[in-house]
Amino acid sequence: MSPLALRAARVVGALVVLAFGRTAGAQARPLKDIEVDRIVAVVGTHPILFSEVLEAINFARSRGLQVPPDSAGQIALARDFLGQIVDKEVLIAIAKEYKIEVTEPDVAAQVEQQLDGVRSNFQTDQQFREALTREGFGTPEAYRKKAVESAIRDELQRKAIDSLKAKGRLAPANVTEREVAEAFERLKQELPPRPATVAFRQVVVAPKARAASVDSARALADSLRQLLEGGADFDSLARRYSTDRGSAERGGDLDWQRRGVMVPEFERMMFALPVNRISPLVETVYGFHIIRVDRVRPAEVRARHILITPAVDTIDLGIARVRADSMRALWTAGTPYDSLVKRFHDMGEERAIPDGIPRDSMPAEYRVALRDVEVQRLTEVFAIPDRASGFNKWAVAQVTDAKPTGAYTLEENQERIRRQLREEKSIRRTLDNLRRELYVSLRL
Repeated sequence: MSPLALRAARVVGALVVLAFGRTAGAQARPLKDIEVDRIVAVVGTHPILFSEVLEAINFARSRGLQVPPDSAGQIALARDFLGQIVDKEVLIAIAKEYKIEVTEPDVAAQVEQQLDGVRSNFQTDQQFREALTREGFGTPEAYRKKAVESAIRDELQRKAIDSLKAKGRLAPANVTEREVAEAFERLKQELPPRPATVAFRQVVVAPKARAASVDSARALADSLRQLLEGGADFDSLARRYSTDRGSAERGGDLDWQRRGVMVPEFERMMFALPVNRISPLVETVYGFHIIRVDRVRPAEVRARHILITPAVDTIDLGIARVRADSMRALWTAGTPYDSLVKRFHDMGEERAIPDGIPRDSMPAEYRVALRDVEVQRLTEVFAIPDRASGFNKWAVAQVTDAKPTGAYTLEENQERIRRQLREEKSIRRTLDNLRRELYVSLRL
């Protein structure tokens, strides 16, 4: 047997024993008891050990990975995992280049959800602990540490890809119609029946605070801004006064934000504001904002704000209902939709669901309002809850398409599949290019 074949045989044997359980007539042993570690790849100057490949496979097994029973399938699986690890190291190198940071608190919720999913496979905590020990993971605490490390690395990779996109460094990729059709043929075997769906566009009329309430909110926001300029604690004032209760509980913290998420007035100020500077008052459809940027990194800022929303009362609600009735009458009479949106629509609400939504997944208000409405017909005016104010908004929707339960078709999915394939091919080409730039050597 040649040295190369002998080495491959040893690798397969180690995989069978360490990663996949018992071999014929042999007792599986924990990784630490067997001396098989060696370098199986190098990314730049970073070596990847064989034990890392086995650890990744075992970690995937704990989350349900099915391992091939034959040695050829097992070595193919190991090479596939090695390729994934190499790609991760390439992206982590890019994250370092762009000075991207991810900490444990950033992934804590994701890790806890994952751990809960693994624990749910066992009836008792003792069974869970015994399984971890048997598979070489040690204690639940050690397993959690590994899960945190893995989640941080995954998030670094995601952010690295986002940064490559933002900087225009993703390689272009074309997708043929044949590739789309083949992908759909593979996918449709796994698809459940398509549920009944409805597509619609709408105009939502929100109650607007009267002038006196707006003036009062502006005055309060301005007084808070002056306190902050004088050195008051942003966290404390946000918790006490901000009407954005979600961020107020975190001292106004909005976490990391990218462009295209916030309303334009807020976003322009957030990305223009120097770090630790208190913004002037920013008025949006939600009220008056005071913004402070805490940290900046490529294409993202971490900011906090205080929102003061003008108070709305039952009189404002009644006025909004009258406006909604008038708007529906104009729509019925043939007034162009875009004109109605510009005049009446609350920009904090979606204008349309053009691709359709399963009827069963809609909020109850929409299920009832749209239930018997034919295509191109309007609903009556109906109420939707506004959690921010505690009052209702008033909506009128026009059904633009409706489909009964049935099988998915290529036409319904081809654009989505094309986008996905194009992105996958683009990322793959980019990773291949980066591998050549960074120097990658595979030795398995």
